[in-house]
Amino acid sequence: AVVYVTRTGHSRALAEAVAARLGAKAHEIVDLVPRKGSLRYFWAGGQASMGRASRIKDPEVDLADAESVVLVEPVWAGSVCPPLRTWLRAHAAELSGKKIALLVSCLGSEAEPLRAKFEAEFFPLAAFARVLEKDSRAEKDAAIDALCGAIR
Repeated sequence: AVVYVTRTGHSRALAEAVAARLGAKAHEIVDLVPRKGSLRYFWAGGQASMGRASRIKDPEVDLADAESVVLVEPVWAGSVCPPLRTWLRAHAAELSGKKIALLVSCLGSEAEPLRAKFEAEFFPLAAFARVLEKDSRAEKDAAIDALCGAIR
């Protein structure tokens, strides 16, 4: 299963590329909190850095038969974005025992602190990759290929 959050559409494109490689479907967690505009952008970062969750529309993906789950999200203020946090908390029991991979998209946050923060709050990852929004298509494809190879 591939589950993602997007604010601008960048993470959607990444999730769809992952899903295509894995022969899966990408499922969007829809953030029900308005995030357009500079003030809301900074407010969203504050929520993320404080470990807050937010209201979402759950894609209600059936995880029962999934051996692995790939999560795709934008990094907000160096943290897990609130919509993904909400989804992870709601589905913690269903995710237990599955191989989890995380693909994050950011402007420049360092990779290892992002992974460490995620694992400290949720669970160990079987695979992790970070892409920068400014990366070339080839660089993004290489990161996606490596992530998919590691999760198989």
